[in-house]
Amino acid sequence: MSYIPSAKRFVTRVSALFIPIVILVGCDTAPPAPEAVKPSVKVLKVIVKEITPTEEFVGRTEATQDIQIKAKIRGNLLKTNFEEGSNVEKDQLLFEIDPEQYQAALKAAKALVAQSRAAYDTAVRNFKRGEGLIQDKYISQSDYDNLLSKKLQTAAALQSANAELDNAKLELGYTKIYAPFSGRIGRAEVFLGDLIIPDQTELVNLVQMEPIWVNFQLPEKVLINAQRAHKSSTSNYKIEDLPIKLRFPDGSMFDEVGMIDFIDNRVDASTGTLAVRAELANKEHIIVPGLYVTAIIEAPAVEEVMLVPQKAVQEDQQGRYILTVDKDSIVKRKNVELGKRYGIDWEVEKGLEKGELIITEGLQKARIGAEVEHEMDTVQPFSEDK
Repeated sequence: MSYIPSAKRFVTRVSALFIPIVILVGCDTAPPAPEAVKPSVKVLKVIVKEITPTEEFVGRTEATQDIQIKAKIRGNLLKTNFEEGSNVEKDQLLFEIDPEQYQAALKAAKALVAQSRAAYDTAVRNFKRGEGLIQDKYISQSDYDNLLSKKLQTAAALQSANAELDNAKLELGYTKIYAPFSGRIGRAEVFLGDLIIPDQTELVNLVQMEPIWVNFQLPEKVLINAQRAHKSSTSNYKIEDLPIKLRFPDGSMFDEVGMIDFIDNRVDASTGTLAVRAELANKEHIIVPGLYVTAIIEAPAVEEVMLVPQKAVQEDQQGRYILTVDKDSIVKRKNVELGKRYGIDWEVEKGLEKGELIITEGLQKARIGAEVEHEMDTVQPFSEDK
């Protein structure tokens, strides 16, 4: 047995001693850790703009006249003279009811008038002769009184017969039903040959399209603010003087402007609102009754307001807040109080100052107290090109 280590064993032991030394030397020469990358965000400068304040309310359109047409006489429907769903003019013939029985009644009434007039004329002539005879005492006072009575009775009979004639003419006229005003007619509720019962059978619905009303509810807070603004204003405008614009459910605007023509005399205690109605000409008949719209009221004067994009506003348990970037590029939190919305922008009432930089993009990367890289956002709040 040899105690001299072999060359292979020697090399292995030397290698085992050498590896830790290399590792230690490598640790001493490691490169420094790279610097942390600053988050990149986009910011906007807070500005104050002059705008016309507006209030929006959900409203519903209503026809200025909306009636169910009914007949005044009994009979079978003979003819319909309109196209369902079309526009009709005032005094346009709509329905015809069988006039045969009313024509016969008219003839009978005329005959009764003729008979009554003949009797009246005879009574008048007899009375006039009696006036001459009573003076010469050729007839008694009793006979004279009978002649006078006969004259008065026949006069009353003639008057009654004329009334019957007028009524017969009216009833015959009621066999033709005309449009009481211009408007759009609906679907006929009766068919040819149907028996029409007076004041019961509904024939058709007619609505007036021009002008048209828009009903909406004005919150009492808005009403009080408007009254205060009216008192503090140098002009003499009233709520009734404010123009009303309409926006359709698809977002498009109605090209006509209306005016308030009715304000209720009390606030509804259950809703805290005041009923208001606006009137619009609706010359093209674009608005139909029963349509839900948004009524927009513009203030008579412009105001200076601070606007920020809605996307810059965040909210937590402490309330709404906005992240800002100071002169040292450090992120700060600013609690804010917001006012009205204008499109996609909020009005800031408290919490921000003009000229501050607010973060609009990269909010998820920004940390309060941390430094960020920032660049200006190209979209300005409430810009005209939106």
